[in-house]
Amino acid sequence: MNHALDFEERKAGACQAKPIVIGDGVWLGGHVTVLGGVTIGEGAVIGAGAVVTHDIPPHTIAAGNPARVLREITEADRTGYIERLRARGAAVKA
Repeated sequence: MNHALDFEERKAGACQAKPIVIGDGVWLGGHVTVLGGVTIGEGAVIGAGAVVTHDIPPHTIAAGNPARVLREITEADRTGYIERLRARGAAVKA
């Protein structure tokens, strides 16, 4: 338990925050809560309102309270947006 209920214990330092790690390219929907000590892998998408209580693997979609992995993000999720930009001759960063 990381939450001391007694005020004097809290003042004395009984509660300590743990860092979170958010990988490159992660998309967090609105009002997402990430608890201390959690890592969200590169390219993951977290649905709005999710409460992330444990690590989320890279390139997955997670949602809910507590957040759970719904599925992996695959090539089938590509919309063709970058290809359409290239077809119009626009410069695109990879």
